[in-house]
Amino acid sequence: MQKIASGIYKLTFGTPEEITPVSVLKPDTCLEALNALDDHPLPFTREDIHFQPRQGSVLLELPLDPKEEVYGLGLQLKSFRQSGSKKKLRTNSDPSADLGDSHAPVPFYVSTAGYGVLVDTARYATFFCGGCKRVGSRQDLEQFKSAGTGKGHWEVKKGSGNMLIDIPAAEGVDVYIFCGKDMKDAVSRYNLFSGGGALPPMWGLGMMYRADWHADQEDVLQLARQIRDDEMPCDMFGLEPGWQTNAYSCTYVWDKSRFPDEKGLIRELNEMGYRLNLWEHAYVHPESPIFPELRPHSADSYVWDGLVPDFTQAEAREAFTGIHQPFIEAGLSGFKLDECDNGDYIGNWGFPDFARFPGGADGEQMHSLFGQLYQQTMLAPFKAADRRTYGQVRASHALAAPYPYVLYSDLYDHEDFVRGMATASFSGLLWSPEVRQTATREELLRRIGAVIFSPMAVLNCYMIPSPPWKQFDHDRNHAGEWLEDWPQLAQQCRKLMQFRMSLIPYLYATFGKYSKQGAPPIRPLVMDYPEDREVLDCFDQFMVGDDLMAAPVVYGNGDTREIYLPGGRWYEWLTGEWLDGGQWITRQVPEDEVPVYIKQGALIPWAEPVLCVRDHTVFNIEPVLYGAEAGECLLLCDDAVSYATISESLPFAKIKIAGEGIVSIEEQEQEKVSERYSIAGVKYVL
Repeated sequence: MQKIASGIYKLTFGTPEEITPVSVLKPDTCLEALNALDDHPLPFTREDIHFQPRQGSVLLELPLDPKEEVYGLGLQLKSFRQSGSKKKLRTNSDPSADLGDSHAPVPFYVSTAGYGVLVDTARYATFFCGGCKRVGSRQDLEQFKSAGTGKGHWEVKKGSGNMLIDIPAAEGVDVYIFCGKDMKDAVSRYNLFSGGGALPPMWGLGMMYRADWHADQEDVLQLARQIRDDEMPCDMFGLEPGWQTNAYSCTYVWDKSRFPDEKGLIRELNEMGYRLNLWEHAYVHPESPIFPELRPHSADSYVWDGLVPDFTQAEAREAFTGIHQPFIEAGLSGFKLDECDNGDYIGNWGFPDFARFPGGADGEQMHSLFGQLYQQTMLAPFKAADRRTYGQVRASHALAAPYPYVLYSDLYDHEDFVRGMATASFSGLLWSPEVRQTATREELLRRIGAVIFSPMAVLNCYMIPSPPWKQFDHDRNHAGEWLEDWPQLAQQCRKLMQFRMSLIPYLYATFGKYSKQGAPPIRPLVMDYPEDREVLDCFDQFMVGDDLMAAPVVYGNGDTREIYLPGGRWYEWLTGEWLDGGQWITRQVPEDEVPVYIKQGALIPWAEPVLCVRDHTVFNIEPVLYGAEAGECLLLCDDAVSYATISESLPFAKIKIAGEGIVSIEEQEQEKVSERYSIAGVKYVL
């Protein structure tokens, strides 16, 4: 056994493979931050873990007490608590069933007992999360209970077996165990081991609008002006596949017939306060300038007649980043990295599992790691330019926390999308339940109401030429037929988006703490209240930072929802009432509202909403103190755009409120606070 850092242990069984997440991605572990934490022992001994080599696989058995509940295993859209489940972790573009297929399967689970386990494998491992009892095991001594069915079926307590992990093709594996005081602490240590959480530029926490994929340069500029005329908050403006000469596979070359002056486009968008984001994927078209250079450093199988670069190879990374360098030099803010998952199971696209890559990986291993390697490759030129980026990606895996890319899906069930916000947080992932096509005004508003509390607030309107607040119906939008009351709908959308903008200073400080301390910025209640059994299955309420709780309404569930208030006292935003915790309440929620609750004692730095966050935006802040006479909060006062400040100790400023509305800031912090924030008098909510 090897001790990696405070509360982190590595155990090796057999002979591990050379291609694994840790060996390939080489995380820049935050050792100083980890070793500043209290140490915790292993929850069980090495002798309690059974390792069994088998023909063509290895089997791990780790102790799992029946009282423990298990969460994690990456982005799981169909299930939340994993106790008793079986999950085969395969990268899949269409994870429509609850089998383990995912855009981001992660061989990491966390227990309510306060520890997490990373199985360092890129194989399609199968996790039996306590639902399988083995003959001769400790649980074998427990008595089975008859379900009393006519066919003699037996009912076993959910999660009453050990954790069994079947890893194909391997002869051994490394296991990392993260031990903390509670579940959130264990997840935080995993994220710090991965390199710390991603800190986006401040503008990345605003709104993103993705345009109609048929749009040309003039269409794009006209739409951008329309959004500004409608006074809708928007920071990021995304183009979909139509900007390239070929998109399936990609050339990474502007289509001059539709975008004759791309530098002028970027310049005009920047002048309006937008940051341009471009869609692409990693499969390289024969007409791409880098095709000949990449050919010897790519897989032995094509995808859409394009090369699949082996991003474990320096030559492949250099060629790929080389063709993207001019975009970054022209002022592009980021990329949407699409199609880097796999469609072997539904749709039959992607490289096969038997594909071979020059660096030694086979197709199965590369499917697990391809999204991560793609992110790593595309992040490098932004870091070299010392300019933070914030983008989207459709596949990820283990050790993802430091990568500033947010997951999304072409699936669209709203309950699944909300659930993804909860499950992603257990495994160092960021997820956006982005808004796409909607059938009704209520659906549009409910979906916006959820996305404004996610890591990236995206309206992906790639199917319609004009904004959905003017017409959400696809055919009528294309026909230019606006809703008669579209100004009213626009105001409802604006209200929700402005709520997001009012949270940016709070969210930015929360992401700063994620970067240096590892706690997920948006997380389900069970991570903060693991002893409260009422929250074990609560996937649709979230802590946003340490002091806010959001409970978005899932579209299709009507306008009434039940909300659980954990222990303590909570201020209800919609009613202005104080409520005791430890109870369920029922609320009827208007379609343009989201239930929000604020902890007693919280000091929230509410900001006056802006249309966009420019490099030198100064936020007008009104600190509001809830249910107390004194309190404090943090503001992050770096330049909000560079990587240089992230590598250092982040310049947090502590804002203190004493009696009689006195705002106190340390003298040495006052200048840096004033460069980004203008603080008005404090408001008390008692």
